[in-house]
Amino acid sequence: MIITFPFEDDPYYSTPQPVSYTTSNSAASTTPALAKKYFDLARSVAGGVFPVGMNRFWHGGVHLKGTKPVRAVADGTIVAYRLDTDYTVSALDTLVNGSAPSSPQSKPKPPRQLSGSFVLIRHECEKNNGANTLNVNRYTGAHFYSLYANLMPAKQLHDKALLPPFVTTGESILPVSALRGDEVTVLAVNGDGHQMAKVRATDINTKSTIDGWIEYMFLDMDPTVPPAVSAKVRLSYPIAALYACHPSERKWRTLDTVKVIGHPVRTGEVIGYPGKTDSQSGVLDDSFHFEIFTADKTLLKPMKSLEPRNIVDPGTSHQDYADSSRSDGMGKVWLTRNADLLARAPMSDPLPTASDVIKFAAGSCFVASMPCNAKGKSDALPDLVCFKLYDLGGNSYYAYASQADAAADGRAFVTDLWVTLTTDSDWTARGWQACEDKELNTTDDAFVEDDDAVMQQILDAACKLPTALNLNDLHSEGVDAILRHTAVRFHTEWDKDHNATRYQKLKTGEHPPLPQMTDAQFSAFLQDVEKQQFWAEAHVETDGVNGPALTAISTKMSPKSWHYHPLGFLAQMRECLTTDVHLSEEAFEKEIRSSWNTGLKLIDKRLKQLDPWKDANAALPSPPAAMPVIAREYATTQNIHNVTHTKLWENFIYWFGVDPNTVATPITLHGALPPAPAGHHVYLYLKGMREFFRHVSLQRVVKGALGFEAGAWVHPATYPARPLVPAQTGFQMECINIGCQYGLFFRAFNNTAAVDQNRMEVQLHEVAHLRNTAHAKDQIIALPAGTSDPNKFNGQTGYGALAARVLAEFASNQALANAENIAFFIESAKHEADITV
Repeated sequence: MIITFPFEDDPYYSTPQPVSYTTSNSAASTTPALAKKYFDLARSVAGGVFPVGMNRFWHGGVHLKGTKPVRAVADGTIVAYRLDTDYTVSALDTLVNGSAPSSPQSKPKPPRQLSGSFVLIRHECEKNNGANTLNVNRYTGAHFYSLYANLMPAKQLHDKALLPPFVTTGESILPVSALRGDEVTVLAVNGDGHQMAKVRATDINTKSTIDGWIEYMFLDMDPTVPPAVSAKVRLSYPIAALYACHPSERKWRTLDTVKVIGHPVRTGEVIGYPGKTDSQSGVLDDSFHFEIFTADKTLLKPMKSLEPRNIVDPGTSHQDYADSSRSDGMGKVWLTRNADLLARAPMSDPLPTASDVIKFAAGSCFVASMPCNAKGKSDALPDLVCFKLYDLGGNSYYAYASQADAAADGRAFVTDLWVTLTTDSDWTARGWQACEDKELNTTDDAFVEDDDAVMQQILDAACKLPTALNLNDLHSEGVDAILRHTAVRFHTEWDKDHNATRYQKLKTGEHPPLPQMTDAQFSAFLQDVEKQQFWAEAHVETDGVNGPALTAISTKMSPKSWHYHPLGFLAQMRECLTTDVHLSEEAFEKEIRSSWNTGLKLIDKRLKQLDPWKDANAALPSPPAAMPVIAREYATTQNIHNVTHTKLWENFIYWFGVDPNTVATPITLHGALPPAPAGHHVYLYLKGMREFFRHVSLQRVVKGALGFEAGAWVHPATYPARPLVPAQTGFQMECINIGCQYGLFFRAFNNTAAVDQNRMEVQLHEVAHLRNTAHAKDQIIALPAGTSDPNKFNGQTGYGALAARVLAEFASNQALANAENIAFFIESAKHEADITV
């Protein structure tokens, strides 16, 4: 899931990218730069602060000011909105100003204008990667809501060149089920900033055609180059609907009332413009309220300490929660204390000296950690007393895993050479503090009695971690650094139930410095508040879905919800979800989308080539008349090379060890398959892989680093639990779980490079594991007794191009069901003259 900020330019359409993205080629250092920009912005808007706002009311978000469009911070579903026709005049100000004595010297102050326009989006972030097989009916969504309130009304939107599509294209969208790779015909192009085209799409279930508008990002094309009318363009994503008209036609949805909808929205989509908010100096134009809240605090669950022996095997490297459940994969690791590190292992030869010590501050990020002994070796379990850490540049550093281990070393300069680590998933240890309002306040109402005392309690709580932290450790700018990692549970200000009692102190004068209100003033105040409230009308009652069937959770969501510092939340999620490759998360998303489309094209071409073998009992085609001999290098010369071949038969023999006519019984996770021509087996594999690539949604690709040198994973024995078929509603089957977590050594796909491991090949490899595709293994190479093996392939897993080639030479039935060999065979099509990618 891509996480952005509400004012940031749309990362898919920005050409060139915003300056904030070009300052670094690393997402981990890009995020702090963006976060600082938004914290500074929020700090400059006096009054709308978190968690206690102006006049000491509980305040669930922050106010932001700007003139750019407000954009969705992540993919999700708009569950409710209200778009007012115009600003509303404050009933309280009208009453107060009307009763104030007039004088010739002063003109009456105009009453404030209020905006009740809002958009509420539910986001479903895949939180469990499926590795926890004990919890088959996993909680499939770590759901959170983003709220954009006090937005600009419709009257002021009329002159905007770029409009929010969901409110300007009519009440309904046009349902159409189409998958990645399906062709649509371009009917019309609008060259304005919306970057949309009218297309004709064919529904995969009904075969009927639907004409409607779609954004360029859903098309497999350069978004900066408009498509030509009548052109045939492939879809880049599965789609469920088209817009009935273009936003410039301004077909407004229902105005001036809360509407409950289920409208899909993508990251960066325009949803409105800033309106007006209250500030300490009065009404502030071009500003809006931004908030993040959840039903519970599952994203803040305390975790046990990270221990070396728990991460020996990257495939099972998970941190454990205190309640005995498990986190997602480790992800990137972070120092929770200032520490010394060494560029060489503490007991390496020659021994390091004090000059080799490098100081790192708490909060420093590393893409992976690996347990090792004091000599830097990881093959001796009882002696794992150190961590080897890899930074974003691929450099490695060493430190002891505990203070006691460092002390046992005996050398003075290693006294502080020990680390305590946390991971992406460990929100609490990274500084998130969860506080209940009852812990901070004596009364359960809308007010905070003593905001200074509340802030002091939050600051004190920030230091109650297993390892003591101070402000220097936190890299803080004072209190703000702690607030940004704070979550507080209190009754949302958007719920009108019990308003009279929750705001009673205004009527009794018990909330200074606000003056006591008369009955009429209190009634007018409630009238103003209720014009902006929506909780009951929006039906925010359930928080997400559960289990493989994606059934709705029936538990009602309480209006007393968990509010996160919204900017700290976005910064944290960006860091937790981003990849460790040297790309911003936006650039990574675009590359992976491109890789999927390229992989689909290669698979489609291979399927056309293998069509003669789709029927296992059909007459077999003759091999090419002039086909070179494919050398069995390792079997004869004990050497191996990754050689480029340019014909189907050559590549088939090269990667599988047999030609497509040879009858084979591949050894898959299903067991040995029935005898059939090898070309038939591979045809069936690729047919299933094509369906997967057409359905899969990018939101379900987890980005990060799972332990040391872990590329990716799937769990075919558990997910998917049913065949891949086009879903009739909602495209739920596009949420197949696949993790793609790339180490620093996984490169981008390159059409001219040798066939080898890259990020696209990793995707192809993992899809080959699925039960609906090849159900391939990661095969172990077993060379015949007495075989010369100078490169020690025997007993190793068939990972990488060279190992896959060795497997093909000695065990074709294993190679035909090895995920690497299948992926390399698909990728090798790029070198064939009739392949265009």
